[in-house]
Amino acid sequence: MNPREELFQLLNLQVEDRLTVDQNGRLNELLRSNPQLVDDYVDYSVIHAQLHWDAGLSVSRSTDLVEPAASVARSSAPSANRPSARRLTATLAAAAAIVLCAVVVSQLQQPGGAANFVLSPGTASDPDTESDGESEDTLAPVAPLEMRNQLPTERQPGPTVVAENGPQPVEYLPAKFTNEDVTGRLDDFLATAWDDQGIQPSPTASDYEWLRRVYLTFTGRIPTLQESESFLTDGGPRKYDALIAKMSDDSERSSYLAVVWTNLLIGRTEKRGVNREKLYEYLVDMFEENRPWMQTVDELISASGRNDENGATNFLLAHLNNEATPATAVTARLFLGEQISCVQCHDHPFTKGYLQEEYWALNAFFKDAQQKSVPLAAAGNTGVRRLAWTLQDKPHDKDRMTYFSTRSGLQKAVLPEYDGTKIERDSGENRRQTLARLLAKDSSHRVARSMVNRMWAHFFGYGFTPQVDDMGAHATVSHPELLDMLTEAFVKSDYDVKRLMVWIGASRAWRLSSDLTIANDIDQPDRGEIPLFSRVYVRRMSPEQVYESIRVAIRSAAGQPIPDASEYSQHRREWISQFTRSFDTDENDESMEFDGTIAQALVMMNGDEVTAAIRQATQSILGTSRRPAVSKTLDRVALAMLTRESTEREAAAFKSRVRQLSSQPGGGNALPVAVEDMMWAYLNSSEFQLIH
Repeated sequence: MNPREELFQLLNLQVEDRLTVDQNGRLNELLRSNPQLVDDYVDYSVIHAQLHWDAGLSVSRSTDLVEPAASVARSSAPSANRPSARRLTATLAAAAAIVLCAVVVSQLQQPGGAANFVLSPGTASDPDTESDGESEDTLAPVAPLEMRNQLPTERQPGPTVVAENGPQPVEYLPAKFTNEDVTGRLDDFLATAWDDQGIQPSPTASDYEWLRRVYLTFTGRIPTLQESESFLTDGGPRKYDALIAKMSDDSERSSYLAVVWTNLLIGRTEKRGVNREKLYEYLVDMFEENRPWMQTVDELISASGRNDENGATNFLLAHLNNEATPATAVTARLFLGEQISCVQCHDHPFTKGYLQEEYWALNAFFKDAQQKSVPLAAAGNTGVRRLAWTLQDKPHDKDRMTYFSTRSGLQKAVLPEYDGTKIERDSGENRRQTLARLLAKDSSHRVARSMVNRMWAHFFGYGFTPQVDDMGAHATVSHPELLDMLTEAFVKSDYDVKRLMVWIGASRAWRLSSDLTIANDIDQPDRGEIPLFSRVYVRRMSPEQVYESIRVAIRSAAGQPIPDASEYSQHRREWISQFTRSFDTDENDESMEFDGTIAQALVMMNGDEVTAAIRQATQSILGTSRRPAVSKTLDRVALAMLTRESTEREAAAFKSRVRQLSSQPGGGNALPVAVEDMMWAYLNSSEFQLIH
């Protein structure tokens, strides 16, 4: 078989998703060996993609593809004479990816090895060549059925209405509105989307499932045994809203959000010149007092002073290395929801409006910031010299231009600029304070949209965009009107984080089960589908949630008080540091390698102490009764560890274990041993680590 025939044979397998790892390696070898084969690869991929686009257009326009929403018993397999919309969507995405990869490979084969990407007819291929703004866009094909009305190609200010003074943004809410107004609109938007997709949402979650979800989302831990028993025995119709209201005012909510945002702002690894504890304390105060989120962003960006006195300074002190490029990238990612690191060295090859010059214009806001050490008195009698760090701005008589190199090697200089406002070179204003003001005045409300998207993902497991911190012009928005409405509400509430959490937490959508049913089986974002939020998605706990949940499960089962998480913060950080690795990148990236078993986690927490605590918990579970009911005993263990009742299978295994131990010498201690075994089994189960 000659190389060309072998290439087409491998391509046939690839488009049918039957290519093995070895065959994929062989395909890459062929493409590297002969530029002509790369051309064949591109031609084949383009033709194959076009054929499937044509099929997609005809199928998506077919009226018989979607059956009435009331028809629950629809077939789970596509008919033989037409492809399913979901399968077709996956095929189209694969074909598009093939074309893109082929073009990249083809360009890399050219002399010089640099890829020149052509965006559309009339657009210059050199990223450093400015467009005259008159190039034509390529014709976008009609979206497949499941993605209709959800594929914006450029950042838009939102829907508008025509008024006497020109187009005006749509307002979804009056100037004064209640929490119920927002939650009602939220549920209406989702219900309409489900009808459009021809699906039915999952059933309402059980009280057990919902209760556990509430505590993990608001406090970062599972409920105690006592908290579970109190909620489950409450028969009042308002107990769900009452719990959301209670949790939104709980001090543990503030502590948990402070942990989450400390990790987002400075990472989990220790950094020179950063006082993590002071940043955490600052964030606790901000969330506890429920200060406007925009105020928090303002203070984090513009803070000055010593890091042991002003906790907000520690954010930028962690990111001023490498000419403040980490500060630029992290600020854009966390507060604007935009990944801009890719335009640090060149204009974005695929997305209009992402220019290298804009990256450095944002970076210029941080170029005045600098850190200096401040010697402190020695700690006690140790003689060890201590240091604090100060965040301050350079004198204005220094060169205030920011310089960067284009891809072609040309040196350019820029001034700070955001949203069309530029700070002149001779201006004496504080650049970081000006940036904070410009963010607050941004008519696109990017700070608000980013926080809404991130908080939605905090509750549901997925945001409105494929990546929660990448909401740029290229990003698909699953529910644009819902995102716009929540953003409007968040801005009108003066960036009230507590109310934002109440709106989402009190919704009917968040009361749904995580179970996938035949009526909503297309709602699987973990397989690349667009999230429809017809259920709450299952995901793993964070390491912090695992740590706190283990502590709460054992201590509450033992009838012991639950100390505030701050008492264990140092030990928790030391424990988590075992799983964290830092990288020397422009965003000071880290990786979290927490994929071990709970047994491993328990040993790392201090195995001897955990074992002793479980024995004490066993004694408390059994109480003073000489012959406690076996089934009720197991239910209490399951409630303490997994916030649910035991299953019939678990009960049978538990009783069998008790009988087995009773038949052995010294079997009088059978029940306590069996209870300990079940505690370990529940803690080591994959279910314990999941939020669902």
